[in-house]
Amino acid sequence: MIIALLVSWKSINTRCLLLILATIEFIDTITAEIAFHWGSYYYLWAFLNCWVYVYAVFARRLIVSRLQKYSQFCKDVYEHFYFTKQEGALLFIYFSYVIVTFIALVELSFYYLDLIDKVPYLRHVFSPLLTFFCLMESIVILWLATRTAPVDEHVLAIKHARKVRRNNHSDRRK
Repeated sequence: MIIALLVSWKSINTRCLLLILATIEFIDTITAEIAFHWGSYYYLWAFLNCWVYVYAVFARRLIVSRLQKYSQFCKDVYEHFYFTKQEGALLFIYFSYVIVTFIALVELSFYYLDLIDKVPYLRHVFSPLLTFFCLMESIVILWLATRTAPVDEHVLAIKHARKVRRNNHSDRRK
């Protein structure tokens, strides 16, 4: 995440998204140790935590709209917001996390209700799937960082050209 943040520093959209994700990751890391001691409720915590990541990507514009009165950076992100295909890929990965943790939560619930005798998904599939999606998340974040900086500059140039045309057009009317 830090490497991606450094690579994409020129892109305010990517920088904002990565800062939000890094903040969530930081909180996730701090609370994971506490949640791990909750036993089976850990999987409920993990399931709910996955939705926080989905929300961060999906509602980033809403988040910065609420913060724009406190920060010029958030105001700039709100005014120049765009959604990239890499963010769509992140959403797919985060929804996959949701499904993977939901299955684990259901299996564990069935186990505690004595509907099943073993938890094969949790024992053999859950961790490898999380590792796979974590790797995919890292790749997509790096892909996002390397692809959006030139796009961001191009979008800003187009918006600036439109503004100049509007000003020229309004000057001719006068």
